[in-house]
Amino acid sequence: MENRQRGFSLIEALISLVVLGIGLLGLAQLQARLWSASADLHSSDEAYLLAGNSLEQFAIAQLFGVDLGGDSTTQVTGSATQFVVNLTLTELEQIAEARVQVEWEHQSGLGSLTLDSAIYTNSRPSDNRLLLAED
Repeated sequence: MENRQRGFSLIEALISLVVLGIGLLGLAQLQARLWSASADLHSSDEAYLLAGNSLEQFAIAQLFGVDLGGDSTTQVTGSATQFVVNLTLTELEQIAEARVQVEWEHQSGLGSLTLDSAIYTNSRPSDNRLLLAED
């Protein structure tokens, strides 16, 4: 009499479980890396927004002749990230320059961003109103 076995043996089932487990661990590791990269991108996006906001305040202050009082350092807390914003102002003859440096620490290490801007500072009227061209 012939004895033919059909179906899976216990060893085949265990091997398929090991292969499936290795694949699921790889997917879990990939998901963790994606979350970390997403958090890093979110932090750098917040840093760009903070630096851009500082440069806009500088431009408005120059437009209306407001003195920002030289260099300044502020600390801002974003979503679970501490940002340090350094604003350095330099006034030359007719050009005002600003440098904004934002530093923060995230999961993969320290991050830093520097933006520079310069504005032509022509003679401003004493009443700080915008002048419109006459027709």
